[in-house]
Amino acid sequence: MSLRKLAYRSAFLCFAFCMTWTTYAQKVGLVFSGGGASGFAHVGVLKALEENDIPIDYITGTSAGALVGAMYASGYSPWEIEAIVTSEQFYLISQGLLGPEDRYYFSEVEESPELISYHFTKDSIFSKSLPTNLLNPTVLDLELLTYLGFNPVASKETFDSLFVPFRCVASNIADKSSVVFKDGELNKAVRASMTYPFFISPIEVEGELLFDGGLYNNFPATELYEDFSPDFIIGSNVSFNEAAPTDDNLISQIVNMFSSKSLYELPCEQGIMIEPNLGNISTFDFAEIQKAIQIGYETTLENIDSIKAFVTRRQSKKELLTRRQTYNRKKISCRITNVNITGVTPDQESYLEQKFLPSKKSPTLTKDKLHFRYLDLYQNDHVVSIFPSLTNVTDTSQELNLAIKREKPLRLAFGGHYSSRPVNMGYLSASYSDFKRSPITFYANTFFGKFYGSVKAGLNFHLPTRANSYVEPVFVMNRWDYFRSFATFFEDVKPSYLVQNEIYWGLKAHFRVKQTGKLTVDFVNGTNEDDYYQTEDFTALDTTDFTSFHYYSPGVSLKFSNLNRKQFANEGMEANFESRFIHGVEHTLPGSTALLRDETKTFRTWVYFKANYTNYFIKRKHYSLGISAEGLYSFQPYFQNYTASILNSHVYEPIPDAKTGFYYDFRANKYLAGGLINVFSFFDNKLDVRLEAYYFKPIRRILNDNGIAVDGELFQGQFGIGSLSVIYHSVIGPIRGTMNYLDGKSPLERLSFQLSYGWVIFNKRGLR
Repeated sequence: MSLRKLAYRSAFLCFAFCMTWTTYAQKVGLVFSGGGASGFAHVGVLKALEENDIPIDYITGTSAGALVGAMYASGYSPWEIEAIVTSEQFYLISQGLLGPEDRYYFSEVEESPELISYHFTKDSIFSKSLPTNLLNPTVLDLELLTYLGFNPVASKETFDSLFVPFRCVASNIADKSSVVFKDGELNKAVRASMTYPFFISPIEVEGELLFDGGLYNNFPATELYEDFSPDFIIGSNVSFNEAAPTDDNLISQIVNMFSSKSLYELPCEQGIMIEPNLGNISTFDFAEIQKAIQIGYETTLENIDSIKAFVTRRQSKKELLTRRQTYNRKKISCRITNVNITGVTPDQESYLEQKFLPSKKSPTLTKDKLHFRYLDLYQNDHVVSIFPSLTNVTDTSQELNLAIKREKPLRLAFGGHYSSRPVNMGYLSASYSDFKRSPITFYANTFFGKFYGSVKAGLNFHLPTRANSYVEPVFVMNRWDYFRSFATFFEDVKPSYLVQNEIYWGLKAHFRVKQTGKLTVDFVNGTNEDDYYQTEDFTALDTTDFTSFHYYSPGVSLKFSNLNRKQFANEGMEANFESRFIHGVEHTLPGSTALLRDETKTFRTWVYFKANYTNYFIKRKHYSLGISAEGLYSFQPYFQNYTASILNSHVYEPIPDAKTGFYYDFRANKYLAGGLINVFSFFDNKLDVRLEAYYFKPIRRILNDNGIAVDGELFQGQFGIGSLSVIYHSVIGPIRGTMNYLDGKSPLERLSFQLSYGWVIFNKRGLR
């Protein structure tokens, strides 16, 4: 054979081989590493590949890579995935928080100044009561079910039936092995793969407790190669192996103890590695997801020519869109007709199913109803977490399974308010929850401090009805001790001049109104006792006046709230309307500073109406603007003297620190008030700078006429409040520095400054 013929034949064989490899057998696999927030760079990789018509035939992933890969394999485009993971809702989920639309006020317990709490059982105080995770994944689990659960793979045999065949890995720490998911419930597989130890609680799959796949296999390239035999592999890696442990780094020791080295390389020569340089984007830096996506996108474009040199097959955007639309049309709608609840007793199951199951009027749970009832159940005090899954899925209905983890019955909480001003108070509470046919919680708390002390006991009994409601008998003792000086800790505290005591019992009935509202109807019976001087110029030899008021009072209130914090909120809305009828007898004994010397007993009857509204109607990444409005109209008659009247009047307290002083000019029985709240937020809402300004306008000011309370002229007087605070919202409560201005005092007393830690919250008064 001549050399020329041999050359032609060789060239022909080479050309035929290349054409066969590039046009017939060529399949492309994609491997995504784990990496937490940095793992969302994989979304940018997908965007760049699709823009350049690079086909994707198989996907494997770990942890965040499993989430991105599963969403793509479920028919979501890279741009749809980007919109989801960069949304405000996804960021809140990554922090274990709820958005305003998902916070259900009815489920919240009464506000308290607790800073830390601890749940435990009477037979296992420590070993089974220590928390195993920082983030409660219940909302995340619902979103995974929503995005991944309602697709055709739920009724197929393997993940090969997805839009793109898919695999992900988790870790079984019992036998130190990797678990590869090829079939089953996709949302459960992805959830197991992204269960980062100590951050997200683990889940059981077929009796095995599973954790993050990155512990033993953070780059499942071998699984891709062995299961799918692709012709070309594109690896996207944003992770690395932990450095060797050192004797002074506990975290590195723990990480090395629990994890194995992963092999960040491809199992064949036909492939390319994309390794975005994400700089300082850390595992939990979910505020930087958009930046990670952009870096992943740009890094892929830098490698796109090399990819195209090997991957000569193309998939047009039109062809891909048609395939995706065809697949997504097969997805099923949420139509849940039955609910199975596990993890609870039969009686508890019956109670919870009654709350969750579809009703006769609505025989199926739609997506919106599922979302509402699921989050409502999650915010119940008796539930720690829920894991949802689907079985018996058809095109027309599904069966929902809820694996519930019950809250431990015993609870202790500690807190209070600790300030550079002499208004410090400690707080301690304890409760016990019993859940048989319906939940019941016994609770008690105490406040202790020179300025404020209190004891409260009661119980919440949830009624065994489909509608959410509960009754609450309560007993409360309160004491306020106002000083003549509210200066800093550098100055002496002068003697008390106004002391208020109250003791009452009550019975309340609470009913849900829509998802953010609570209607409360109550009856209280009690006694208020006030010891006071009618002048600030008194001596140790003077005796106080004494006024008691023994009363009964039915009342009603309607409150809507989805504020994101119990104090110092920067998001959400709150509206409250309340009214009370009050009847009682006033008994006054004059002291040495009294102008009127006669002892009196007088019946008093009145009714009042009060409304207030707060709305952070502008919310940006670093700025919130809120408005506040409040109005009161009371028919309350004046008591025997001016000081007794002012002590028993209503008070405008728009800032927490207004509750810790006695300000005559902000007390009235008829008034209008309002203000603006500016909040500048930094460091992922951990640091706030609050600038607040309020205006108080008495409709009838209470004036002192020789010791007697009299009406001022209509709309006489006006007073302002200003506050500038810098607040750090730590995981165990707010730390703040505050400068306040309140009209009505002498120039030196109008301004006050304090450093404080904790919440300014008291037990509720009986009459307001």
